[in-house]
Amino acid sequence: MISLQKLSTLGIKPDRETLKNSRSYLDTGKLCNYNCEFCYYKDQLTERDSFEKIKQRIDHIFDYGNRQIDMAGGESSVEPNWFKILEYCTTKGFTHISTLSNGSKFANLEFLQKSKDYGLKEILFSLHGYNEENHDEIVGVKGAFKKILQAIENAHSLGIIVRVNCTVYDMNYSHLHDLYPELIKKVKPLEVNYIAVKYDSDNKEFRKVSYKEITDQIKKSIDNIKDHVKFINVRFVPFCFLEGYEQYACNHYQHIYDLYDWNRATYNQVYDTSKTYTPEEKLRQDMDICAWFRIEGFHKEDTCKECKYFYICDGIDKKLKGEELIHIEGKKIHEINHFRKDFYADVYSDFDA
Repeated sequence: MISLQKLSTLGIKPDRETLKNSRSYLDTGKLCNYNCEFCYYKDQLTERDSFEKIKQRIDHIFDYGNRQIDMAGGESSVEPNWFKILEYCTTKGFTHISTLSNGSKFANLEFLQKSKDYGLKEILFSLHGYNEENHDEIVGVKGAFKKILQAIENAHSLGIIVRVNCTVYDMNYSHLHDLYPELIKKVKPLEVNYIAVKYDSDNKEFRKVSYKEITDQIKKSIDNIKDHVKFINVRFVPFCFLEGYEQYACNHYQHIYDLYDWNRATYNQVYDTSKTYTPEEKLRQDMDICAWFRIEGFHKEDTCKECKYFYICDGIDKKLKGEELIHIEGKKIHEINHFRKDFYADVYSDFDA
């Protein structure tokens, strides 16, 4: 018998008109100088990958045809080969280089200026806490909050694009409605991503918080910042908890069209670069890998079958099976971008590469 998750992937319709994500994830190794309690790689944070291995990954991405790159670790900026990596990406021909960062190295303006000189154009800052005490406790490093605020200020001063990730869980969700929005208004990012902690793949021993508790706070936070932040995403949260806020919902299939994040199909570099892929073939790969992520990591309850979001929604984290979901009646929606057709429309010209 076919699972609900599998069934829900069979009825979803791709968007062949909206510009598709063309960034690729570059794994620069797991080395990191912080100790975030929800980190995927808590037991690997001292490990490094050789420059040759990283170069091979860069070559693989380039041969696939993508010309934008997103670096992540670990903390890419603490890798001793950081500038070599930037230089190799630039000379290879990548048009846009971004990195995910805790901001610790970029608090040094000279270091950030050199990074920009070597090709860095954008930083996605991991700003999880709503104040100094909260942020430092989450990332496990005293002084981290001051450093990330300085790094963001430095990035703005150098014309580097600033985006923000906030992993939402029991340590920070209760002040998303008040303290966090005030912080966001001060740091002025182009985009904010609220990411519900993924119990199945993040640190496995979390204190669980219901989606309703989390999303009630996220929606209040959105109301508080929507006039100050151009783009807002709520990642990997069931649509039924975001009724009225669907335009912000970015599950795996919507991620295909998320211009400021990496392409899911290139995440594990399992594609064959000995052949040239047509745009249609690349879209099919995107759809297939999103189906895999949905089936492997998420779950739908029987009540989901009658929900209008059944096809466009991933469901809930597998570790949260049994959590009460909201059955939203209505005609079923099949189109991936039903709520996000023009989400990034005014920046398409920047992402045609």
